[in-house]
Formats: sequence, structure tokens, C-alpha cells
Amino acid sequence: MTRRSHRLLAAAVCSLAAIDLTAVCAFAPPSSSSLLLSSKSSARSSPQWLPKPTTTATATVATVNKSSSSISRSMLPTTDEPANSLLYNILHTPTIWSVLAMTSIVALLVLWEETIDNIRESTPKAIIPVIDSMLAEVGGLGFIGLFLSTVVTGGPLGQIVGRLSEDYLGDEELLLEAFEFLHTFFFEVGILFFIVAGVCVGAVLEEVNKLSEISELALDADGDGEVTLDELADALDVSCMIVDTDGDGILSYEEKIDALKSTASNKNFIETIIDEKSMSEVDRAGECLVARERILDKYSLPQEFEIDAYFANIFGENLEESVELSPITWLPLIPLIALENSVDLSRDVVSASSSNAFESCGYFFATPWVFYPTIFFQGLSLMWALFNFWKMTSIKKMLLPTLVTDGVNGCAALLPPRYKIDEIRKEFNSSPSIFAWGEEFFTGGGAKTSPPRNEHEELFGAVGAKFESVYLDSMRFSTWLCVALIVYSTTQIVFRDVAALYLHADVGNADGLVPELIVWIIFTASAVFQLSLAPTTFLNFCFVTSVEEYVKKDIIEEVLEDKGSIFDKGRPL
Repeated sequence: MTRRSHRLLAAAVCSLAAIDLTAVCAFAPPSSSSLLLSSKSSARSSPQWLPKPTTTATATVATVNKSSSSISRSMLPTTDEPANSLLYNILHTPTIWSVLAMTSIVALLVLWEETIDNIRESTPKAIIPVIDSMLAEVGGLGFIGLFLSTVVTGGPLGQIVGRLSEDYLGDEELLLEAFEFLHTFFFEVGILFFIVAGVCVGAVLEEVNKLSEISELALDADGDGEVTLDELADALDVSCMIVDTDGDGILSYEEKIDALKSTASNKNFIETIIDEKSMSEVDRAGECLVARERILDKYSLPQEFEIDAYFANIFGENLEESVELSPITWLPLIPLIALENSVDLSRDVVSASSSNAFESCGYFFATPWVFYPTIFFQGLSLMWALFNFWKMTSIKKMLLPTLVTDGVNGCAALLPPRYKIDEIRKEFNSSPSIFAWGEEFFTGGGAKTSPPRNEHEELFGAVGAKFESVYLDSMRFSTWLCVALIVYSTTQIVFRDVAALYLHADVGNADGLVPELIVWIIFTASAVFQLSLAPTTFLNFCFVTSVEEYVKKDIIEEVLEDKGSIFDKGRPL
């Protein structure tokens, strides 16, 4: 096994340890910490479908045992072998079931490793570091779970935490169970975040593949292997205007400037978002090919230069950074989850899986100091995602060369990007109103402390020269917040309220149950919509930080070397 495989296996062990520790411990004798569990704690942590206590503890135990035996007779395989037969003795040997459980865990580890190996083999070289980074982060989450299980909830710190819980919350086990619930929640958020990151990786790979395919099949009309400006103009149905106004057959700089001004877009915030979200695959590929023409012309690159390979490397570098999670990443979740979880803890409920969880139903909606901050966080998350999407799109349109067809001679003409025109650039503002204040506040002054170094960076608005690092973090935190909102809203509120309605259960606040369910379904739908913007936002971010003044010389050299071409390293970029 290679060293890389050892690292992957170690990450898998850490990840699965937190999940399977409870199952493994089921075969161990009771520990001192398990003996401390009170009857109240046991009732709280038991599943919703178990029968409630009747009159005495004896009656409760009898009812549970009866229910359990009924489940076992109806759902588990039985054997008619006599009590002294070999099969009977094997099936009733605890060691056998312990071996089977551990074997299943090992099988899952083997399946995990084989799956990762297959993914790595089928993934382009530029994206492999992203997979490694995701595996390292998953391993870190698993280690946290293992530490909490062995040191805090079931270890030497358990008694200290239990004493604090009893002194300040009135129940010895409440804080311990809260630790277990919150770790499980954090783990779920982390896993879903990496799933979303995986979706972004898939979208990136699909974009790269479609870019190459579309440029070869849909745009190359004559099939000569090269997409000309005229073929691009025909495929993209570009505007037809009189560019050569004096009719001399030569497009002067002034004529190009006048044409650019006449094609300037006046679309508002919402229209820009809708147009970008509904853009066709051919139009998106056309944008990249227009950018390629600009790079070829500006830096005298050979025709062998492949823009899809160039962007694939850009995507890989940025994706690797975007999936790295630091401890600071968890901080924005603390106020939101603390508010929501306080509704449960104030009613001696740990989470939606507690037996008395229905006592909190309706109170998430009926508690003003929880409901209104939740609306604020939801609105902030939505506006944050929309602004990221709009800003990347607006800057991209300023950096794109404009392809038009001359109405006089019918030839396609590639006009310079709009940001090259002083009048248009000065009117452009990617940090309107309150967003400018926010960018300056969160970047320690923004453009005031890190002023733009060129015309390209002037497009970044109030954030100034810090744009690349700041907005990579912005997209990561925005996605992280959306994932957290989805996980908590669904697992702790929506599913619980649906179960209460379906079972006709007694709830804490019946009047607030249905409004609560409707509102949190809307919250969840909003977060899902925000996540749908993430891939396009990321692709546009990669575009605006890899063209014009941000062209990556080292990646161009790598792409050309892969094609066997020679790049003049002395030529300035």
C-alpha cells in the first residue's frame, strides 16, 4: 500500500471512529459513566417511537420489553433449530456478533479506500489536490468526534461536565448529551459542505468538458479545428452594428470606443442575476473562447493554447483553497445554533431525537428572541449569496471583450473590454451603498488600505487589491452558512414538525406548529436556492481572477508545455 493510501486510510479511520464508536461499545461491559445515566436521561434520549411510561417503572419496562420482543419476532430471522444445536449456539454467541460488527466496519473502510482510489484515477490532475484537501478535513472532523467520545462524554472529563450540567442546568446528563448532539450536528454540516464542494467540482469538470466539446462541435462551423471570430459571431448571434463608421475598412481605436459605448448594458441587480443564471452552455463557452482570442492577441501565444486546460488549472487551485476549513469557519455558526438550541434546552430537550422533543414544537416560531434573529440570519445569508453572484457577474462582463458584427462589411470584430474605457470604468460600481461599508469593515479598510494597483483592480470596488483572497473566503463562508441552515432547519425543526403532525402527537405549542413548519420550509428552500448559485459564482470568480491583468503566467507555461509548445518566458504578462 502506498504512503498516500495510508493517509487516506487514516483519514477514513478518524472519520468512521466517531460514527461507529457507539456500535462497538455496545459489546463492551457497562462502564462507570454509563451507570451514571439517570432514568430521566434514558427517557430523553430514547427514540420517539418507543412507548411512554405508564404508571410505574415496572410497567414501563414490561411495556418496552413487550414492544421490543414484538419487533424482534416480526423483523428478525428466526430458526427452528433445537436449543442444543450447533447453529443455535453460534447465533447466540456474543463473540460471533462482535466479530461480524467489526468485520463490517473493516469492509466499510476497504470500500471507502477503493472508492477514493477510483475517484482519484478518474479525476483530472488539476483537481486531485482538492480531493486530498477534502479527505484531510473529513479526517479532522472524525478526530474531534473520537476525542469527545473518549475524553469528554465518556472519559475523565465526563464527571466534571456532568457536575456543571447539574449545577447550572438542573440535570446531570443534559450538557453531556448536548455535547454529543452538537458534535453530530457539526459533523453533518461538515460532510454536507464537502458534498456541496464535490458538486462544485463536478460542475467545474462538466464546464471544462463542455467548453472543449462545444468549441469543437457547435462553434467550429467549417470543421477545420479552429474557431474563428466569424464562426463565434454566427454561433453566439452577436449584435450587428456599424463599427467602421468612416468606411475605410480599418477599425480605429475611436471607432471601437464608440461601438463599446453603444453596447453598454444598463441592467439592474435582479436582471443581471437572472440573465447570468439562465445563460446557455454555448454562450458560456463562447465567453471563454472570446477571452482566449484576447489572450492570444495580447500575449502572442500559439494557436495550440487550450483555454479549457488553462481554466481547469485555475479551478483546481481555487477549489483546493475553498474547501480548506479553519477553526474560524465554525464561529459564525455559534450564535445561530445557540439561539435555536436554547429552545430545546429550556424544555429539558436535547435535540429532535429526544423522546420529549415534541415539547419544543411550535416554540421556535413563538419565541420572538429566537424567531426574529433567525429571520435576520436567513435574510443576511440570502443577500450575501446574491451579492457574491452579482458582483462576480458584473466584473466578468466588464472584463469580457465584446464581439460584434460590422454592419458594413459583415465581418466580426473583437472590441476591447469595457473596463479599458475610462468613462465606462468610472461609472461602474461593484460596491453599491451598504455593501461598500461592509467590504471596508471586514477587510480592515479595503481600498483605503490596499488601493487598486491597476485598472483591473479598480473594478473590485471598496475591497481594493484584497479582492482575490477576501472573496474566496466570502464564497466559502456563504456556502458554509447555507449548509448549516439547511442541516439544522431540516433535521431539528422541519422533520420534527412533520412527524408531530403525522403522529397527531401532543406538542408544546399547537397554535405555532403549522406556521413554524411553513416558515422553516421557506427558510430551507431559500438556502437550497443559494447553494444553486454557488457553482456559477465560483466559475465567474475564477474567470475574473485569471484574465487581463490577472493572467497566470505559470499556468500558461504549464498548458503549453503539456501540448509540446514553447512559451517565451521573457515576454511580460
